[in-house]
Amino acid sequence: MKTYAALLMAMISLTGCIRMSCMSPSCLGEETYNNLMHPKPYGAHWVKDGVTRESRLGDFVQCGGDANLRHGYGMKNGQSTKDFFDGFNAHIDQLSNCMKDKGYIWLEKCDARCLYP
Repeated sequence: MKTYAALLMAMISLTGCIRMSCMSPSCLGEETYNNLMHPKPYGAHWVKDGVTRESRLGDFVQCGGDANLRHGYGMKNGQSTKDFFDGFNAHIDQLSNCMKDKGYIWLEKCDARCLYP
C-alpha cells in the first residue's frame, strides 16, 4: 500500500498539476488560465447589439464608470471597510441599472461581443 501511495504522489508531482499549486495553461486549460491571469474589466462585460467600443465607453462613463472600464469607485481616506462596501454595492447597483436602461446586457463570461481589448 505504501508503494502505491508513493507512486501516486510521484506521478502527481511529475505532472505539475497539484491542486491550487499550478497556475499554468497545462493545468488549468488555456481559457481558464487567461480568465484568471488577464481578467476583463467590469465595463467590458456590458454588451448590446450594434455597440462600438467608443459608444459603450461613453455610456459607461455617463453611468458612473471610469474611462478604463473599471467600476469607478474607490475607498475614501478614513472610510471603514463596511462603509466602503456599502457605497461600492450602491454604486454598482446604480451603474448596473443605468447600463440596463441604456439597453445593455451583462455577460458573466466575456466572449467576442465584449469588444475587449
